[in-house]
Amino acid sequence: MSLSLNQLLAGIRQVESGGNYNVVNSIGAVGAYQVMSSNIPSWTRRALGYSMTVAQFRASKAAQDKVAQVILGSYFSKYGAEGAASMWFSNQPNPNSPSSDGGNTVRQYVNKVIGASGGGTISSTSSSSSGSSSSSADTVKPMSSKELAEQYGFVQSLFNSNSELKALFNKAVKGQWTADKFQAALRDTKWFKTTSDKERAYLTKMYGDPATAKQDVQDAYIKVRQLANQLGMVETPALLKKMNDWAYGSVAKGWDDARLRYEIGKQVSFAGDKHQGQGGQEIDTLQSYAYDMGVKMSDSFYTNGARNIIRGLAAEQDLKDQIRRQAKSQYSAWSKQIDAGKSVADLASPYMQSMASILELPAGSVNLFDPTMKKALQYKDPQTGANAVKPMWQFENELRSDDRWKSTKNAQDSLMQVAHQVLTDFGVKY
Repeated sequence: MSLSLNQLLAGIRQVESGGNYNVVNSIGAVGAYQVMSSNIPSWTRRALGYSMTVAQFRASKAAQDKVAQVILGSYFSKYGAEGAASMWFSNQPNPNSPSSDGGNTVRQYVNKVIGASGGGTISSTSSSSSGSSSSSADTVKPMSSKELAEQYGFVQSLFNSNSELKALFNKAVKGQWTADKFQAALRDTKWFKTTSDKERAYLTKMYGDPATAKQDVQDAYIKVRQLANQLGMVETPALLKKMNDWAYGSVAKGWDDARLRYEIGKQVSFAGDKHQGQGGQEIDTLQSYAYDMGVKMSDSFYTNGARNIIRGLAAEQDLKDQIRRQAKSQYSAWSKQIDAGKSVADLASPYMQSMASILELPAGSVNLFDPTMKKALQYKDPQTGANAVKPMWQFENELRSDDRWKSTKNAQDSLMQVAHQVLTDFGVKY
């Protein structure tokens, strides 16, 4: 009788471990099929599209079955059942090889596997005396499309989802290509060249295990939505749909937080005073800094700057440096102090206090944008025309010439004192 690949897999599993997926032997062979630890990274990558550790492989029944299916399947299609069992045992396809592992010869191992597979025990003289190249147990029944797809490390539904892959797969099915031949042809496709290893692995999972793949995207969607809100995105129906793309990028393309911030940041917008999240905080911080530096920046400076910060294209300090340069340009007499870390508000504080006191203005009502204050900070030496620091005595004298000063109690008291002095000088007593 002929054996199917599934029967052969069952036989290998029984002989190697009795079907125990958790066993590890003394030389490091792992799982139901006793795969050597050194082969696990490359074989899982070939079969699953990504590498697993020994611990991960041991813990996954599905991964063990898949690896055995792909690797043994390639042997099975090339050498038949006996040759595949021989390859699994000795890494060469001759079932009558005299080599041994110290307990079984290749023939003894092959006989055990074929027997456990349901094919009966095959003797060492199983090849016919007429010179036939193989016994009936070696007759290979052509694989179904589903079996071939699995042997190639994918699932048939994935091939059917893409016209380029479907055409290649149909050609492979017709010719009963080996896994190696199919993989070589696959690497020349546009799909393979434009799809990363990680995305190919995810697509295989999506079509082979859709429930798990869907859960992965749902978990990523929650993370993406939380990050979008943290960055200050205002949710709209269109942007909620866009989050599906970002979630897919996270799961299938391996986007890290930096890449997600870059993509999400493109869609973060700010309107007037309505801003939120990290982007809104950045706008508040930059506006507050500009206020202390006595400069006004455009709305687009703040919104574009905040967007670039959350996308990772700029740092907050980069924007503050631009504001500081603007302040130095406007208040050049104070450049050295500004470079030393002083804000214009710090430098102007004595002037503002004096102005508030002399003009009897409410505390906190004097700011850097008051025309009187800006004129004082942008003072030029009348002799040289160069930018200079205005002397405080001169500033205070000019304040007493301000129309606002005339209505203050200070002005009234001062006038009264002058009047009294004049009367005294004329000998008038009062």
